[in-house]
Amino acid sequence: MNSAIVVLTWNDWKNTIDCLESIYQNEGNFDVFLIDNGSKLQNILKISSWYRGQIISNRTFIKPKIKKCGEFITMNHKNNIYNIKKSTRNLYLIRNKNNLGLTAGLNLAYVFLIRNNYDQILRIDNDFIIQKDYFKKISNTIRPKKFVSASPKIMHAYIKKNIWFKGFKMRWSYLKFQKTMNLKKKRYFDNENLNKLVETDVISGCCSIYKTNILKKSGLGDEDFFYGPEDIELSYRLKNYGKLVCDQKIKTFHKIGRSSAIADRTDRIFQSTYGFLMLIKKIGTFSDKLIGYTFFILRGFFYFFVENDKNKKKGYKKALIKFFIK
Repeated sequence: MNSAIVVLTWNDWKNTIDCLESIYQNEGNFDVFLIDNGSKLQNILKISSWYRGQIISNRTFIKPKIKKCGEFITMNHKNNIYNIKKSTRNLYLIRNKNNLGLTAGLNLAYVFLIRNNYDQILRIDNDFIIQKDYFKKISNTIRPKKFVSASPKIMHAYIKKNIWFKGFKMRWSYLKFQKTMNLKKKRYFDNENLNKLVETDVISGCCSIYKTNILKKSGLGDEDFFYGPEDIELSYRLKNYGKLVCDQKIKTFHKIGRSSAIADRTDRIFQSTYGFLMLIKKIGTFSDKLIGYTFFILRGFFYFFVENDKNKKKGYKKALIKFFIK
């Protein structure tokens, strides 16, 4: 089985190194592709130094104990044609000149991996810590022919018993706003015996595995989403080809909000609002659009006349103008 792990980073070398350290504790045959979305050069130099076992800013990083560790290889891309030296468990770097956004940045790697006949693609966001047996377990989960994609049970990295994602069934009409927009999000805890393989309607994109041929058929990520609910829209298309599952027996740990906090707060409000409006447009029914658009417009009036947070006002206004007017 030819597998690749894809990690996207943007000006966040500390969390990225923690993530890579946890990945390289895993046994198995896989290549790691680090996608840098236009970070400052210092960000890449820090990661490169860590990989070579050097000291960074008074913090000593221990080089992972990897068999046939290989090299830190930079991949230059032109017209989506890559020239690389293939070996075992190297850390490949694809460095984009500008920030293409989460979806477009990931797609750049997916296209390369499809062309080079990788069987499985594991996406692990750079603010995740995975356990030592994660690669083996999640690869086994997706082996059955009827399964096309899977996510693990995702725990809160700082509140150890708090479950952030466990998979869920979703009635697509009205898009269940109370869940997808966190208006009434129920908290789950690890002592609730959530320890099964369950079918789910949504794969948590930030930590997931895909069969490459199915990802190709589905059309990859929709680049109308810079970041945000792109995984909900992708899940909607993936379900045309088989079952999505959450393996609750596998744990990963998510540093919730740590990576996204690097982005400008106004931009985060804008991307989140615009992303959910696009989601309703793309997969919503007529009633979804009627209720969803009305909800966002009414909330817009609240932000304009009641909300004191200037960042919220600015980001929300920008999203509404772009979606409804431009």
